[in-house]
Amino acid sequence: MTATLAVDRPVDHPPDLLEPAEPGLLGWVVGAGLVVTAAAGALVLLVPGTGVLLGLGLLFGAVPLGAAALVLLRRPELAPWGALLIFVTSAELRLRVHPAIGLLKDVYVVVLVGLVVLYVLRRPSTVRRLRTFAFPLAALGVLVALYLLDPAGSHDTSWVFGTRLLLEVLALLLVGLLLAPREALGHLVRAMTVIVPAEAAFAWLQQAAGADRLVYQWGYEYGAQVRSTSGGGLRVSGTFEDPFQLAALAVLAMAVGIFAATSRRQAVVLIVAGLAVLAATSVRTAMVQVALLLVVYAVRRGWGRQAAALGMVAAVTGVLVLATTTASVTPGAPEEPLLFTLNGRSTSWALAIDGVESLVMGNGVGARGTGSTRTDTGLTAPPSYDGTAPNAYFAGNPAFLDSSYAQVQSDVGIVGSAALVLALGGLAAVVVRRCRDPRNGAAWAACGVLAVTLVDWVGRSSLASYTTGFLTLYVLGVLLGASHLREDAR
Repeated sequence: MTATLAVDRPVDHPPDLLEPAEPGLLGWVVGAGLVVTAAAGALVLLVPGTGVLLGLGLLFGAVPLGAAALVLLRRPELAPWGALLIFVTSAELRLRVHPAIGLLKDVYVVVLVGLVVLYVLRRPSTVRRLRTFAFPLAALGVLVALYLLDPAGSHDTSWVFGTRLLLEVLALLLVGLLLAPREALGHLVRAMTVIVPAEAAFAWLQQAAGADRLVYQWGYEYGAQVRSTSGGGLRVSGTFEDPFQLAALAVLAMAVGIFAATSRRQAVVLIVAGLAVLAATSVRTAMVQVALLLVVYAVRRGWGRQAAALGMVAAVTGVLVLATTTASVTPGAPEEPLLFTLNGRSTSWALAIDGVESLVMGNGVGARGTGSTRTDTGLTAPPSYDGTAPNAYFAGNPAFLDSSYAQVQSDVGIVGSAALVLALGGLAAVVVRRCRDPRNGAAWAACGVLAVTLVDWVGRSSLASYTTGFLTLYVLGVLLGASHLREDAR
């Protein structure tokens, strides 16, 4: 049986969440304007120094955000455009304009959650889509409850940071599942065909500029947006804060292009742009993820035996490369084969468990890993060149666990880790079942995204990391929701 790269085009327009002649709409708009104006005035009076700037930012930011909310009320399927634009550009805008722009992502998530509530109230049958995901959602509910309770820690700033991000990314998964996913998938593909090529062009513009200009003239920080490979090559990050986030976007785009593009032109654009981005970032893990996507594509085409053989060859090759490649875990340390140290990751992962109690209960949310670096609830400045060397975290530093799985284990212990594994296994079971239909491109795209995400989280600081966690779980939610509707239409 031969499969194609395309999915069915949407035929039904999702219902408007706002009636065309909604009574009282003008009153709501005027009331919202008064609230925003009052909040801006309060910021000016109560926040010395930066209050004026924050107040003006709120006033001018509320207008486009309010307009976007009204548009989404009538066209909820346009949500992917806002998600991609905000999640992809916010790091660059924080650097060029003001760190407060980083709050825009949180506001947008709140807006999307509100839209989902309205959507469900208008169409209660929408909730039936979640029945298929009852088991993985229940497991994720256990994980969320553990983060909220934080049995081994205290509800301090690090807890707020870690828990907030986890809740936001899981909310985005539900938003993708419920908010007009079939129509949203078409817009997701179109948005990616615009944004990913732009990122590729910007990344190669950074490559042409060179490391010195990027740091001393463009204002980036070496070790954050600008990095080097072990061979001395330049790694750039586009509009993200590090090259790994940009590479993650490219892998997502390739998964969508291979399996869910609605035309051959879109597929070619996404694949070529994704490869261009990966060439500019030189992220080795991303190459493994691309190979995994090819294996999934081969299985879809009915080349199961060939895919298995290819996977075995790739695994053996990977082991040989790791065994013959050496690197220093920390600067000045003797070089060791990557097979034994995984470039220091084995040392970092070991910090997640510190005795039997730590294994069972964890160390507390944010006690170790990225959350441990957050000591206050204020805005954090983006990485930028200030004439000093940036903080560097190496294997052995408790702020550097370097794995989403290790982070969950450290935060909430073995029960949380088990809940996460069960949730991912449940999602995988649903996806595999839907992939029995080779024409269900959304299901196969979800399979590809889930597969590369499981690999990515091995070396990602947190499953809720911004921006990769936000983008990944939202895209996964859209694909899962669209695959459900495609299955029902058979």
